[in-house]
Amino acid sequence: MADHVPVVFEGPGAGSGPLSWGQIESWNAVTSLGHWMPIGGALPVRPGTTVEDLAGELRHHLSRHPSLRTLLRIPPGGGTPTQEVHASGSAALQVYETHGADPSALADLVAARFRDAPLDFTAEYPIRMAAVLHGGVPSHVVALISHFAADGAGAQAMLRDVAARPAAPVEGRQPLDQAQWQLSPAGRRQNEAAQRHFESILRTMPPARFRKPVAAQRSRYWRGVLDSAALPLALRALTARTGADPSAVLLAVFALAVHATCGVDPVVVRPLVSNRFRPGLADVVCTAVQAGLCQVPVAAGSAAATDAASAAGSAAAAGSAAGSAAGSAAGSAAGGGGFEEVLAHAKRATMSAYKHAYFDQRDLFALVDRVGAERGERLEIGCFLNDRRDPSAGAGGPAPTAAEIAAALPGTVFDWTVRRDAPGFEPMILDVEDTPGGLRCTAHTDTAHISPADTAALLQHLERIAVTASGARHG
Repeated sequence: MADHVPVVFEGPGAGSGPLSWGQIESWNAVTSLGHWMPIGGALPVRPGTTVEDLAGELRHHLSRHPSLRTLLRIPPGGGTPTQEVHASGSAALQVYETHGADPSALADLVAARFRDAPLDFTAEYPIRMAAVLHGGVPSHVVALISHFAADGAGAQAMLRDVAARPAAPVEGRQPLDQAQWQLSPAGRRQNEAAQRHFESILRTMPPARFRKPVAAQRSRYWRGVLDSAALPLALRALTARTGADPSAVLLAVFALAVHATCGVDPVVVRPLVSNRFRPGLADVVCTAVQAGLCQVPVAAGSAAATDAASAAGSAAAAGSAAGSAAGSAAGSAAGGGGFEEVLAHAKRATMSAYKHAYFDQRDLFALVDRVGAERGERLEIGCFLNDRRDPSAGAGGPAPTAAEIAAALPGTVFDWTVRRDAPGFEPMILDVEDTPGGLRCTAHTDTAHISPADTAALLQHLERIAVTASGARHG
């Protein structure tokens, strides 16, 4: 580091109080992962940008958005913190000089250092920012923000706000205001309705999401990545054919893939839901994403899918040719009326998930423990689906043909990218996001709950079932 520039700021919304539901869920993730969960990275700056300009951007962010000038008060012995939003203060824009080195490489190095260095939420604001100079002139900016302070939509709101530099105060319900509403009679009714919905699922669901391995792998937490150009085409074709919401189509395919891998029915999923559609949350820099809970009956959609999926779950996990054939049969059985019936269940489940994914996570955890104790078995709900796709991608164009979908299949690639002991993951988190070449499906897994073979089979089933249900031939 060559230097740092003090950035003094002041802004409205100061005060202290409890965390909002979104903050509680993010804080629990931060503590379980042992990481401050930053989003962001390094970007080139526009020619002519000065260090003072970048310091001004940091000042603008801190002055405008209370979540970025929030510190936590953690009770002795742990537990849920409270928050304090500062009316004014000072932060630092770090400044690095390349001294002739590659500026892009240095910017990436600074971003990695920011990402890896622990953040003390009681003493450090949840935003880190740096300028990278090449020959004394800014070439890159590095900015990372904790997911506790902003989700992806919140980060986009920050960028829009700093670009527009509006004179009017920020609109919307800030985290302190959110927490106050959540304690109100209306907020308590929302949480109680959500807990009743969750309990109705917990009372009847199969206790486990996956076939429990004999033992965890030596490096317990694995991350597998499937890159597919055929999968987005197949999903677009299914969306065009059925007229269903893309998120419901993906949920139906995912539920069928879980069933084909493990034979469980109904499939219980925790979709990550953005609560930006709720009053006052559209453009607030905060974390408004929560994981809902829904179940999708699968085997009832096709009797043939039941037998084929069971065979696929056993054989495909072993990586055998029989597994591939069984998986193809499962995909075929899921096509036609079978897929449409599962999709109808998924559409209803999606609506319920969106309606009830605004709640106090602490109450859900207590409910899982209580219902599990009453049932006499441990209930596992750690199967997450995080749909990060651009909802406008491919919209309005002609539906892909079966030939186009089949032609994209040879480009599919699967690989394990991470094997480590810590920090840990939930049993299964599947991220689905756009890439220039198609879709990337990233499975973050705990091998104490799902084996690597079953994870690989699940990702392969995801593509196979979508392609086959779309009317194209897989394999």
